[in-house]
Amino acid sequence: MSATEQQVPSWDFKSFAARYLPGFSFSFLGTGLVLVWIQCILYARYIWVDSGLTTVAINFARCGCIVVLGAVALHRAFSPRFENVLGWISAGLMTLGSLLFFVQSLFPSLPFTLVAAVCSGVGLAWGGGMWITFYIRLGLREALLAAFASLALSTVIGIFIGIVEESTAFFVSMLLPMVTLVMYFQAQKTLDERERRGIVAPPPDDVYAAEPRSTIVRLVVGIALFSFVLGVSRGFPFGESIKLSPVFHLVQHLGVTAAGLGIIWWTLVKGRGFKFAVLWQAQLAALAVGVILLSTLDPLVSEVGATLIAITNLFQVGFLWFVSYDVARHRALPPYLILGFFWFLHLFFRESGRLAMWWLGDAGGAEQMLIVATMICLLAVSVGFLLTDSIPRVRPLFAEVCGRCRFRAETETALREGRLTSVDERVWRPEEHGAAPLAAAAPVAATASAASRVPTAPAAAIEPPFDREAYVRERYGLTNREAEVLMLLAEGRSSSYIAGELVLSDNTVRSYVKNIYQKLDVHSKQDVIDFVKAL
Repeated sequence: MSATEQQVPSWDFKSFAARYLPGFSFSFLGTGLVLVWIQCILYARYIWVDSGLTTVAINFARCGCIVVLGAVALHRAFSPRFENVLGWISAGLMTLGSLLFFVQSLFPSLPFTLVAAVCSGVGLAWGGGMWITFYIRLGLREALLAAFASLALSTVIGIFIGIVEESTAFFVSMLLPMVTLVMYFQAQKTLDERERRGIVAPPPDDVYAAEPRSTIVRLVVGIALFSFVLGVSRGFPFGESIKLSPVFHLVQHLGVTAAGLGIIWWTLVKGRGFKFAVLWQAQLAALAVGVILLSTLDPLVSEVGATLIAITNLFQVGFLWFVSYDVARHRALPPYLILGFFWFLHLFFRESGRLAMWWLGDAGGAEQMLIVATMICLLAVSVGFLLTDSIPRVRPLFAEVCGRCRFRAETETALREGRLTSVDERVWRPEEHGAAPLAAAAPVAATASAASRVPTAPAAAIEPPFDREAYVRERYGLTNREAEVLMLLAEGRSSSYIAGELVLSDNTVRSYVKNIYQKLDVHSKQDVIDFVKAL
């Protein structure tokens, strides 16, 4: 039966639980606890919109560390051992930063603030960023579940962080870095065990290598403008942080929780479309309304506006993280380089906007209205750059769950007109492949024409090429991942190279190699090379 004739199965919570929960682990939600630490240290427990210049200092320290780590990664990708060492160092720096901030709160005359900010920012750069190496091993739907469930978890815990005493929040923040590091190791171990059972996500590809440079320009400009306005609005109108009353503090957290869980329900429980442009538009609208409400200078209305901005600021973290993940899955670069690119843009321009508002904080009357008008104009330009699904061009963001986006609409037209004979089932009917779609589907080239924006099978009249990977997988009972490792071994690749290429640990690769040797009855890498050549 063709893809267009197949009936889409029903979506409900029971099928959602059966599909995702058996292989899920609480350790997958570690980024949620990272966000709780950020709430305690960077954002004054979200009782205020931020911690003023302390937040700016921490985030600029993060930017500096991102640049340094990015430069190192461009020269040579991180080894698993180096990543683990960085993880321990980052957790230690985050813990030290929490301790120094706590001591500073007890003895305000001590000059610890700047040192604490640098320790916290440098530690957080990899202490949070290392999680992208875990996410990259997940399929898109499971990554969506982990990302937005973590966001919702952080805001639920955040309600109580905002209620407890400041000293209690500092004590919690001292524990969290090591807790999240242990969760990170456990999450990676869980995926290793799943992969040994043959449960694997589709392998990353390099689809976005064919993306035109104009896409990068549009992404940079759009995110930079949005983040700059977000930073300015956090200090509007007088340059100081805006304090939220307990009611609005609760509204902020419940709003983000509802947004995160709503996305999971809409996409994974109901099986509906999840589009980049819709979420981008919603954030722009919330930010624009927040800016306008702040400009009224009415205490109650301004607090509503500040709450909208705070919700947007927090939701943007989960949204941008998921965008970074999706791009990293389809670009053959270390995933932390992709994450660092997006996060540097977001942090640098947001904190630059925050500094600009601090500098302009004494402006009044006409000057304030001019600032508002400028922010709205910048938002309008940002809309023009990023408010459509026309970018990226070779593959829409979130393609597997984008619903009836332009990609799917043009595909339907091509199928009706006979310009396509079939489509890639993993994208067209992903629900029929469960949480672990086949990992050995052959890659296909993408071109600018509408007909080739999805992978297509060869025409019936053309004999398909012999697929050695599929043959050896079926003939000798190899799992999808074992077959991938076999093909790389046949190219003469080392275990460390294979671990980096397939985003696996060295121990997992060795386990796969051992299984391959047993199933193929070979005893050395040269035997493997000769075996594959003889196929």
